[in-house]
Amino acid sequence: MKHDDADAVAQVERETWNRSAASYIDSAAKLTRHAVNLLIEAAQLTGESSALEVGCGPGHITKMMADTGAKVTGVDLAPGMVKLASELHPNIAFKEANAEHLPFDSNTFEVVLVNFAIHHFARPERACAEIRRVLRPGGRFVFASPIEQFGFGAFIEGLTAHHTMEELPHGPIYLGATQADYENLMQEAGFADYDLSVRQLTLRLESLDPLLRVGWEMCQLSKLPPATQDKIRETTVEKAAPYQTGKGFEFPDRIVIGVATK
Repeated sequence: MKHDDADAVAQVERETWNRSAASYIDSAAKLTRHAVNLLIEAAQLTGESSALEVGCGPGHITKMMADTGAKVTGVDLAPGMVKLASELHPNIAFKEANAEHLPFDSNTFEVVLVNFAIHHFARPERACAEIRRVLRPGGRFVFASPIEQFGFGAFIEGLTAHHTMEELPHGPIYLGATQADYENLMQEAGFADYDLSVRQLTLRLESLDPLLRVGWEMCQLSKLPPATQDKIRETTVEKAAPYQTGKGFEFPDRIVIGVATK
């Protein structure tokens, strides 16, 4: 795919996560869960809050937000995710929407939460500016994004050694992004008041199965010759080996946690 073609990126992202909806809870959700509690805490939700999750997937984090008593809505680019979220959590409103065009009036929400999705946005500056638009004055945009992923990084090493990174869907902010990149993004989106910090958060997995499943689904690696698939899998396991413990794997991921105020 062409990563400099924003419309193509958005279409591939939509297709990828639509395809992955059914397995998301047992795969990708396990790779992106280590900052969720920090985001919920930073959101400062109450029973009086109106909140939005962008890139909600099957709605598991939206449900955590709703459990605080807040009035919550979730949106996702992939219709399959929205359908699944609505089925799993029928008392929460979910809508299909591109983050660049949120179907809400300006000044609607006290909080917008985004977990591990900004690096998939085709035009992150537009999406974050749109998030700012729907926030009320004084509203909070809380997000987590990867800076360095040792678990997923093991898969990336396997992929690049035997296939191509071009098969991996992502927006312009992705692997190798820094805290400064996200600070610049907040400024471009119109946020003058923001606090970003890089935290080391341990990703614990009982096995590499969720990691491998995510990689295979995202890149449709099952279409490759079996020998190539075996090589990618073997290299991933090899690169992940230093992080293996008696209880599975512990990856010391580095994640940027952001809170921006309108």
